Amino acid sequence: MDAYRGVSELTAMTSIGIARGNVARIQNARGVVLSVQHGAVWITQKGSPDDVCIGAGQSFRIARDGLTLVVPVGGLALVTLVPATRVRPSLATRIATRFWSFWAGLYRLPSRPSTSWI
Repeated sequence: MDAYRGVSELTAMTSIGIARGNVARIQNARGVVLSVQHGAVWITQKGSPDDVCIGAGQSFRIARDGLTLVVPVGGLALVTLVPATRVRPSLATRIATRFWSFWAGLYRLPSRPSTSWI
């Protein structure tokens, strides 16, 4: 039985419980942070050769799109899914980066040494 589907529509933090014998199937969730609140889980991602086991208090960021399976180890597991957020640089950082690029472009040395002055 599937405990959860369609995490691609996830817009807010969501908690799900997974009982023994059940599997949480999470589709296309690259960047989503999965945190274990209670119990332990085994995580496998499509196309990844490595599986991960994490316990209560630990987190895992889903690194791939495609199917991710989350299986409880032992009895009941309670996990929290936090959607991925893009971090945009601050306005000051963006302005400083553009200013630096402009300034460096003004004083760029020629790429080839000139021998005309010898």
